[in-house]
Amino acid sequence: MNKNQKFLIGSIGALLTGIAIGLLVAPKNGKETRKLIKNKANDLGGNAKDKYEKSLEELSHLADKLKDGFLKNVSSAKEKANGVAENVSEKARGVVNNNA
Repeated sequence: MNKNQKFLIGSIGALLTGIAIGLLVAPKNGKETRKLIKNKANDLGGNAKDKYEKSLEELSHLADKLKDGFLKNVSSAKEKANGVAENVSEKARGVVNNNA
C-alpha cells in the first residue's frame, strides 16, 4: 500500500469516527439517531459501490487500451520479422544461385 492509499484509508476512518461520535452525542432521541446512522451508512455504502463500479469501468478501459497496444506491437514485430525472414531468404537464394 502506498502513502496515498494509507492516507485515504486513515481519512475515511477518521471521518466515519467523527460522524459516529457526532451522532451519538447529538441531542436527538435514540430512534432518530439510529435512523440517521442508518441513512448515513446507506449513503456511504452507495457511494462506495458507485466508486467501485467506476473503478472497474476505468480498469476495464485501461485493460482494453493495453491489449490494443500489445496487439499492435505484436503485429508490428511480426511484420518486421517477416521482412527480415524474406530478406534472409532472398540473400540465401542469391548465394545458392551464385554457387550453383
